[in-house]
Amino acid sequence: MRLLQVFLIWCFSYRNLYGYNILAVLPTASKSHYYIGSSLMKGLAREGHQVTVISPFKEEIPIENFTEVFLENFLAEFQRTLTVNNGKAFNNKHFWDAILTFYEAGKLIANWSLSSQNLHNFINTKHHFDVVVVDVCFSDHFLGFGQHFNAPIIALSSFGASKLTTDLVGSPNFASYVPHTLNPYTDRMSFWQRIYNSLTFWFEDIAMPYYFLSEQQKVMEKLFPNTTNWPSLDEIRRNVSLVLLNTHTTIGTPRPYAPNMIEVGGMQIETEIVPLSPEIQTFLDEANDGAIFVSLGSNVLLTKLPRGQLEVITGAFSGYPNHRILIKSDEHIVIPSHKESDVLVEPWFNQQSILAHKNIKLFVTHGGLLSITEAIYFGKPVVGIPFFFDQSMNAQLSEQKGFGISIPIETLTADRISTAVRKVLSEPSYAENAKIISSRFRDQPLFPLELGMHWVKHVAKNKGAPHLRSVAVDLPFYKLYNLDVWAFIFIVVLLGTLATLKTIKLIISFVFTSNVKRKMKET
Repeated sequence: MRLLQVFLIWCFSYRNLYGYNILAVLPTASKSHYYIGSSLMKGLAREGHQVTVISPFKEEIPIENFTEVFLENFLAEFQRTLTVNNGKAFNNKHFWDAILTFYEAGKLIANWSLSSQNLHNFINTKHHFDVVVVDVCFSDHFLGFGQHFNAPIIALSSFGASKLTTDLVGSPNFASYVPHTLNPYTDRMSFWQRIYNSLTFWFEDIAMPYYFLSEQQKVMEKLFPNTTNWPSLDEIRRNVSLVLLNTHTTIGTPRPYAPNMIEVGGMQIETEIVPLSPEIQTFLDEANDGAIFVSLGSNVLLTKLPRGQLEVITGAFSGYPNHRILIKSDEHIVIPSHKESDVLVEPWFNQQSILAHKNIKLFVTHGGLLSITEAIYFGKPVVGIPFFFDQSMNAQLSEQKGFGISIPIETLTADRISTAVRKVLSEPSYAENAKIISSRFRDQPLFPLELGMHWVKHVAKNKGAPHLRSVAVDLPFYKLYNLDVWAFIFIVVLLGTLATLKTIKLIISFVFTSNVKRKMKET
């Protein structure tokens, strides 16, 4: 018995001895963003690592090894400025307007951080961290936490790769087949789409340093004390150790990444499905003809849609009166074609548990990356109604891959959505393709959460993992794209061509002159 006690004490001591202190900064006041980062942190906390999370959300039940720093004003500000209009500020814009609008949103988020007393108190208290994980959704000023605590930085991207993250580690962006996050394209672009996509990337090349990063730099200097001797934010960004991407090649588009840019899409997916409530379980079990799940995410409020758009969505299921409908809505909604007993409206569903049910035949979604990922994981076809940011690209990719149909909110009509619902439900290929892609997604050497945890620990263990760092982040623009080499080659070729032309001219002139002189002598 005594030996067993000693052994258990040793095991406990060993776990704590080799545990890491990890800080996660998850400032985006959107539940989907929080779920990604918090899932990763909860997994690390369960392993015995000490985790501190800065966010606008609070866990309902205390978690062991999980300390929270609450951003007390973020959620209210986010809902007041961004959610109340369902993201209309970002809709139907040309790339330059869209990019600058999102940069302006990043400026708002940065300024909200200055008014958080909890955040200031935390910064001004001594802490030690082995690694800092930052959700870099237009909030690069928070990368200053790595400098403040002298810890390596891991950037977490909640929407896959973009210029905000590829520049951190030197991953290339080929506009010929890598669609910009704001463009509703796939990797098969037409000539004109490639022109538009290229212009989008080029505009961001100019706008990011002069419009976005300069503002983030100012806020970082105000937020953190003693920044006088700090490197610039641009230099801090170039010293990020690793980027974790909330995507997977089966969902997005295959593209090249630097060694320290890792796809971990699906970290929020539970390995054990949470049981449904008895009411919902019975509702779905008795859906003999199948059920349709409608959820436009955490930021879009159905009842805040224009009346015409809401009526179009609620009228889309008239051809399937025997299918039961589940709708996530902040207020009660009536489906005219269905009996009240066949419609279940709730302000929040456990989406994974719903999608896991065998009777769900269709998922009507806004096209958020978490929703698309979960639809793929559980093998459910989708009808996408994207509103803003990467949703259009995600929904378009679901259409390209054959498990969904995309209808952007600005083109939504009764005929289009009714046709889409009928097509996805009646043609077996959509459900079959969803199951095929689900099988591919699940065929990974490690579950996404395990993979993400591995890389966080790898960076902490290896003091920033400098062996993964690409020299591309240090190269100036002209070297990175070999502009000096091409300029040199151009000059050499130009001078060589001019010299050749000059030589030919001299030879011709010499020959011509000699012939003239010879003819003059002959005469």
